Amino acid sequence: MVPFLILLFLSVKSISLSHADNVDHSSGNTTHLHFYLHDTLSGPNPTAIPVVQGSTRYKGPGPFGFGTIIVIDDVLTEGPSLTTNAIGRAQGFYTIASLSGSELLLSMNILLTEGEFNASTVTVLGRDNMLDSVRELPVIGGSGKFRMARGYTLFKTYSANASTGDVVLEVDLYVTDSTSPNIDELVPSSDDTTSNGDNPSSASDGNKCLHLNVVMIFVVSCFIAKYLLVVI
Repeated sequence: MVPFLILLFLSVKSISLSHADNVDHSSGNTTHLHFYLHDTLSGPNPTAIPVVQGSTRYKGPGPFGFGTIIVIDDVLTEGPSLTTNAIGRAQGFYTIASLSGSELLLSMNILLTEGEFNASTVTVLGRDNMLDSVRELPVIGGSGKFRMARGYTLFKTYSANASTGDVVLEVDLYVTDSTSPNIDELVPSSDDTTSNGDNPSSASDGNKCLHLNVVMIFVVSCFIAKYLLVVI
């Protein structure tokens, strides 16, 4: 009886592994977008408006203190100058979330208005330390061509005015949609990963393995039943 239970366990285990092999671990293509974000608080047409004034006791490199909330509808351009071609908007808000006054909690939607990604959005949410030369923030979603997107953004301060708070950021956006789960092309794919579970050949192989294991269980069950009848 014990050998039968061992064979039964191995067969069921094999079925479980055949289903696990259909999990998508394939490497996908990453879309890389490069542009500039203009966060303008001064002048007659600001695109960033403070709606909650924080504490003046805790101030960082800019004019605002801890707890300040600023709503943005910033222009995105191809080059560092506002006179270059506009390709979208950055809409959302950021709050100064550290007592040092230099660390932000940023929540924004990047709306693209030009080219093949017109009307698509990418949602960014994360911590932005203004004093770091390069800041990485995660992409947590998107819409249109970037539906269910994942990825990350890299921010670099191109220029900053400490008195007005005006900032121009250089942005590198790396993003994948739901059909390309891996976001970093520099990471080599593992040799033992399998193709997408939606691939017909992969699904067919999994079904064949399932059927063979069901047949194995049936044959072994018949054999042990016959053995028990002979003994009785």
